[in-house]
Amino acid sequence: MMLHGGGPTADLACGVKMSLSLEQLVDHATGMVSLPAVAVRLNEMVDDPGSSAADIGRLISQDPALSMRLLKLANGPLYGLSSEVDTISRAVMVIGTSQIRDLVLATSVSRAFQGVPNDLMSMEDFWRHSIYCGIAARLIHGDLDQRRGESIFIAGLLHDIGRLLIFNREPDEAHEAFLLGLQREDGSEPLYCEREVLGHDHAQVGGALAARWKLPGKLQACIRYHHEPEAATEHEVEVAIVHIANTVAHMAELDTRDPRDAPPVHPEAWKRTGLTPDALPSVIHRAQLQVVEVESLLLPA
Repeated sequence: MMLHGGGPTADLACGVKMSLSLEQLVDHATGMVSLPAVAVRLNEMVDDPGSSAADIGRLISQDPALSMRLLKLANGPLYGLSSEVDTISRAVMVIGTSQIRDLVLATSVSRAFQGVPNDLMSMEDFWRHSIYCGIAARLIHGDLDQRRGESIFIAGLLHDIGRLLIFNREPDEAHEAFLLGLQREDGSEPLYCEREVLGHDHAQVGGALAARWKLPGKLQACIRYHHEPEAATEHEVEVAIVHIANTVAHMAELDTRDPRDAPPVHPEAWKRTGLTPDALPSVIHRAQLQVVEVESLLLPA
């Protein structure tokens, strides 16, 4: 994922330059980017034992554009269903209420950021990387326990949403952190450069936004700890999967099988999943076969 060039940067030796606190940044974001009412209400209904699948189907059906996107996704490669799903009520029954909620959140978040100014990064590159990460996370999840992994797909898809906020609200500092990472000879991870320059990093920002939006706890954990799986105390396996999937996504984009070309996988992630580096080439290959079709289904034309 490439950063575009920016304007002149401040002296990199100036120490922490924090124009916005983490809370202020999220406050700005929620005023600028909001989830549609249907997504907010659906998030509440899924956790309400008094809401039925029929109630959820009726709510979604009130939004024709959202309904059409969900039917396309339900009949696409993410599910591989043997028969066509032609109504929202059937989609809810076949896929499940929690999975439908996650799909609605995914499509809503991707559209919420459409049109948000960003001069530092190609949005096409951003979402391509995000979709690769989601696909890889789902494939890894399937390889581990053979169950459907739509929720983990969403976690991978949304893992970098904090980058969008930082690039929009703090573009000069984001570019400064990027340059600092390039200048460091000690191999410092970009995450630590972000913390040094901004006072926070994109994983912290994304996790805080996910919490503000009251996204499911699994999504919050995967977004917050996708670079630091060893720090996760809940949903540890899912966080580790997204962490590994992020490395797979970088390798798939570069069409490489050399792990040295991508961010390293933390040893704790291998331990928590029981995987080894030998598993990566197969995941990369399968993700590359799926990415274009999933991208066409998920993102606006």
